[in-house]
Amino acid sequence: MKTRPFKKLVVTLALTLGLLQVSIAQDQIAQILKGGLDDAEKLGTAYLEPFGNMFGTALNGGWYQAARPHKVLGFNLTLTTSAAVAPVSARTFDVSALGLQTLQLKNPQNNLAPTIAGEATAGPTVMFEVEGEDIEFDLPQGAGLPLMPIPFVQAGVGLPFSTEVTVRFLPPVDLGKYGRVNLWGIGAKNQFKDFIPGLKHVPIDLSLMVGYTNFNYEYDISYVPQEMPTGYTQADFADQKMFLRASGFTGRILVGKTIPFISVYAGLGYSHAVTSLGLEGNYAIGVAPFSASDVYTDPLLLDFPKNSFSANVGARIRLGVISIHADYTIGEYALYSGGIGISFR
Repeated sequence: MKTRPFKKLVVTLALTLGLLQVSIAQDQIAQILKGGLDDAEKLGTAYLEPFGNMFGTALNGGWYQAARPHKVLGFNLTLTTSAAVAPVSARTFDVSALGLQTLQLKNPQNNLAPTIAGEATAGPTVMFEVEGEDIEFDLPQGAGLPLMPIPFVQAGVGLPFSTEVTVRFLPPVDLGKYGRVNLWGIGAKNQFKDFIPGLKHVPIDLSLMVGYTNFNYEYDISYVPQEMPTGYTQADFADQKMFLRASGFTGRILVGKTIPFISVYAGLGYSHAVTSLGLEGNYAIGVAPFSASDVYTDPLLLDFPKNSFSANVGARIRLGVISIHADYTIGEYALYSGGIGISFR
């Protein structure tokens, strides 16, 4: 599949995921791990939580362009982008409130650090003591982009019994230095009012929609200790990866109206998502010289669950078979969705 829109889709996603590599450089991983696994988990959770919440929120967006399902064998094919925005309160975190065990702030007054959604400035300096010597480093800077877009290709087809089935997909793609990624999802929409006496002939659309999305991403890193732990060789540290895995489920009741050329709708419902970030492979944690007990396999796994009830409004404009749609969801993490495609029946 080598169409220009698909290339743009892949480039957009690659740049989005590249935020992880820009914001969490390998030398920063090395520095934070020196402070011990417990402190690394606390700092990683505080720093990346907005990323997990934005990603999970965006993963559940963009499922529909109208409240009414397609007629039998009607269809749509769209390029859609769903983007979540972090609130101001999620763009910094208080290092002193984390209860760090090994690391401490060099300047206790400088205790606010940017999250990945914060400004692109270095975080405060932290330090720890090894054999009477103070080792210090700056916490990671923010990415300077409190917006997380997820683009995908989506297709829907109308079935009998006032039902529409939708699939979304991004086939496995090798993004070169940006890693490897794939996405898939399936959803369904049913205009249940057609089966309720007294509602069938009411001139509005009233539907129930559910959708599930799964996303996987990983890229290679290289954090090889300069001094090998006892019993280990460089080959033992050759398969290191950072990964992002996410899944999202949403269910909504939709009410709307479709007239020639335009559909408008509002929705209310529940969303659940879990975003997991972690390290795979062997890592020497602490400060050299290392022993075999300092080597950990798959040492870090951070889970960010996100549950929310929210309301949304949206519209689709059709110009012949060409359609343009946009949607806004109100919530702690505001969600914007939009795209362009073809739609028939």
